[in-house]
Order: sequence, then structure tokens, then C-alpha cells
Amino acid sequence: MNETTMPPRYDVAVVGAGPAGASAAINVKNRGRSVVLLAGQIPFSHISGPHLIANFAGFGETTGEELAAALGRHLSAVEVPVVTEKVTRIVRDGAGEPTDGFVLFAGDEIHRARSVVLATGVLLEGSIEGEEDLLGQGVSYCVTCDGRLFAGRRVVFISYGPPGEDEASELADAFGVEVTYLPQYEADYRLAAGVRVLAGSRPERLARVDGGVQVTLGGGRAGEPLVADAVFVSREAVAPTALLDGLETDGPHLVVDGRLQTTVPGVFAAGDCTGEPYQVAKAVGQGQVAALAAVRLLREQTEVVAGV
Repeated sequence: MNETTMPPRYDVAVVGAGPAGASAAINVKNRGRSVVLLAGQIPFSHISGPHLIANFAGFGETTGEELAAALGRHLSAVEVPVVTEKVTRIVRDGAGEPTDGFVLFAGDEIHRARSVVLATGVLLEGSIEGEEDLLGQGVSYCVTCDGRLFAGRRVVFISYGPPGEDEASELADAFGVEVTYLPQYEADYRLAAGVRVLAGSRPERLARVDGGVQVTLGGGRAGEPLVADAVFVSREAVAPTALLDGLETDGPHLVVDGRLQTTVPGVFAAGDCTGEPYQVAKAVGQGQVAALAAVRLLREQTEVVAGV
């Protein structure tokens, strides 16, 4: 892709559409900066629903569903573009300099941004034993990024929701991959012809073996390991450390400083991914802090370039 066909570069890309992500995107836009909200496949999924929220100052009692609708209206009113695709990988948009910006892969599209705010929440599903150790060595979260590398080969596809059905089908149809699909949910599965489904099988451990990956199963097929050239994992969200190299964590949470900057220059974080308490009010406040810190960083970078 040459410069004339590269997508435009936003000032800030926000990853995650909970209260923290919405707050960050709104505050970036209110400061006159360009922003895109990469919301994942189901925006506001963690707060939507009939449950009561009684500790968000000024609202009295509201429901998750009402709050999600209000956030959606606010994003629309300030004209924040919302992309309902899951981000699967973030890399530097250049040679690795702090001012290079970032490229974000989401579905079949790429997005460019000078700065990033991660508002990814905390994964509800724990990682599989061995998963993190094999990232980039047989484990992938991005069909668009890595699918062609396994054309005509064998892949185990572990999915925690229906969106994985499209990705697994793309592997089979577009790249001729022999796919074994391990759904961790119950549904009427809609998959390409030839995709093998092993419902009721729980992946317990991933390990390298003979140049491939062995999947040790529990549940209905305990004792019958699968061996494939690669394992793809589809969750509603991807762990931040799998999205971007260089992020430091403390347990399941990202390490941030007082400005909510992570250990990767130009990348900030807000909300549940930074630690407890997992509360809407805290997430909204951190979204604002991260947004203003990102805007300040961009202003400082501009002043340096201009010699101010």
C-alpha cells in the first residue's frame, strides 16, 4: 500500500466502546481533534441490560441500557465515527520512533492514528494455558493479518462467540484452510462447508509440538488432543498485551502513570483495563483524563516540530 492509498491518519484512535472509550472519544472531539472509536462487534455490551446503576453522580438510578443509549446519542451528536469491528493488532506506523503513530487492524480495514487510547476492559474469559507463550509462534487473533500464512494448512479455531464463525469461514473459503472449530458457546452454527465443528470441547492447554500446536481438550473430548499448524482465538476483545508489543501489566491490568500513559509512548489507557474499581463513574473520568493527556502530547509534539 503506497502513500496515495493509505487511509487518513486520525489524531486519536480509541479502542473499546464502554463508558471509558465513549468518554475519551467525546473529549478528544470536544478539543477539536479528529478521533475514531473502534467499538468491537457489540458496542456497550458490558453495560447494556436492565441492571440498575445507582452510583453515577447526577443520574440517580439508571439502567445499563439507558446509559448505553445516552452514550450512543452523545457520540452521534458530536459526530464521532464508530467502527463496529474488533481490533486485533496494533503496530507502529513507521520505523519505531515515538512520534511515528500507529496502525490498527480491525476486520478487513486498517486505521491510522497519531495516538491511541485503550479502553478494552478486562477479559471475561481467562486465557488458555500456554496461549500467551505461543503468541506469534502458532497462536493468532487476526485472520486478516495471518490467515494467508496458513493457506492450505490445518488450523484449530477457538471461538467464544458467533463473530468467530465468519472468521473461521473466511479461513476455509479464502485461504483453503482445513479448519476445526471449537465453539465455547451454544448456537446454530453458521459456517462454511467443510469446517469441522467440535461442540462441547474445552481447550485446556496449548503447546508446541513437531512444528505445530497441540490443543489439549477437556469436556466432551478429554484425552483426545488436536494437532494443527496454528490456533486462532476469537474473543469479544483481545488482551491489550496481545494487541500491542511493549505494554507492561500488573496482573490483568495495564501499568499506567498519572496521566494514564502506558509503557508504550503515545498509548494511553482508561477504565477497567487499568485496575479496580470496575465502576462506570471511574471509567468515564479516566476516559476524559486519557483523552486530554493524548491531546496534550500531540500538541507538545507539534510544538517540538515547529521549534516552539
